[in-house]
Amino acid sequence: MRRIALFLMCMFLETCSLSFGESLAVLTSRADWNCVHPESTGELCTRVTPPYEGIRMRFWQPVLLVETVKRAGDTAINEFSAVTGEPLGRMAAAAMGVDPQDLNSGSGSSSDTTAVQVNEVHVFGYPFSNIFSGMIEAGCEGPPDLNGTISYLSEIDAVEWRTMALESNNLMSRLSAVMTPVCDQAGALNAGMCMGVWGPLYPRGGFITGHSAPVGSAAAAFRGINIASLNVQSFHQRQMPLLFIPDMYWDRMQLVYPQATQCLRIGEDPRNWENGKVSSDGKYVWIYWRKKECCLF
Repeated sequence: MRRIALFLMCMFLETCSLSFGESLAVLTSRADWNCVHPESTGELCTRVTPPYEGIRMRFWQPVLLVETVKRAGDTAINEFSAVTGEPLGRMAAAAMGVDPQDLNSGSGSSSDTTAVQVNEVHVFGYPFSNIFSGMIEAGCEGPPDLNGTISYLSEIDAVEWRTMALESNNLMSRLSAVMTPVCDQAGALNAGMCMGVWGPLYPRGGFITGHSAPVGSAAAAFRGINIASLNVQSFHQRQMPLLFIPDMYWDRMQLVYPQATQCLRIGEDPRNWENGKVSSDGKYVWIYWRKKECCLF
């Protein structure tokens, strides 16, 4: 009944996002804290504050909340509806010079494993990164993390995200085209060009072929994260560049909507995690876990 009332209010006010999702409280409660996995590297390290010698520790921290949706301006995170919403969808359509309905056509939530998929990607800072740092990194010296910022909205990057006109001429894209069969067959993270069996990293756009919807979402999400990390002049339109470079080998991703998984390696075989994870509304939300090291006293 609550959702029906909200829907009617949205129709009357015409201010709500395209459809409903989950709350931040629910999504973050699905975080797999086994992902933190603190461990010693066995190395001594030097600190700039007393005590001046410590042990190097390695752990994983949730630093990003990333969603993929099928319709421009849609969201799976209730609190972010003010950031996305129909105006963002109209902005993307205007940039492409098409009607909003035409922009979203062909972006359905089909789980067909051979169809071409297109996703929009939104990269947000994990809203509780600072709290996490205060608890886990209290004795460490390390750089600050994002805390609820907006790093990338693919609708604002609509022309390049949708057409990949400049991306396709990128040297890495041309090399990736050669490596794509190897990605699928060997599942290797080839020189940063392959996301294992998830497919090629380049060209970094919203289209991917030959995978299920959950895998297509994972690939699109990592492409969006990679774009958000570009800290040099780029033809991609980003909002706030990330303060770190994603590490395809060490970092982890965890699906938290529509259902939760354990932490996954980038490119992990879908047979290990995708069963029963197809979203009925085409939306997916991921937590991105960054590997960090610090000098613990």
